Amino acid sequence: MKNSKALKIYLLVAGALLAFIGGSTLAMPVAMKAGVGIDIAGSVSVINDTRAFGAQLLAFGLLTVSAVFVNRLSYTATLVSSLIFLSLGIGRALSLTLDGMPVDGLVKATVLEFVLGLIGLVLFRIEHMAKRKESRVLLG
Repeated sequence: MKNSKALKIYLLVAGALLAFIGGSTLAMPVAMKAGVGIDIAGSVSVINDTRAFGAQLLAFGLLTVSAVFVNRLSYTATLVSSLIFLSLGIGRALSLTLDGMPVDGLVKATVLEFVLGLIGLVLFRIEHMAKRKESRVLLG
């Protein structure tokens, strides 16, 4: 079964966003963090940890974009990208509750992460259920 146009658009947007943020964070961690008011310039360990997280986001972003072109990757890519966005949103929301209000850019990121994560989960459910029904028809 081919992936729906909505799923392909989601995978492309989510993957491109993950790859862009991940690649940028990997390449220029100090500048990326400074963009949201976080100064990490003096700490090699924090820069190291930030680059590692950037590499991880880049890898997941590339996987997600690849799923637009390789159908068999769509199940994994949709699930993984949804979970990444939702876990980031949940972590930020927890921090908001425990630590207080961050800068405006991080609040906007929280909203975007929840939106993309929820859209991904809805599409995952729709696509997965449709493929299960098709399998039953073919087998049954």
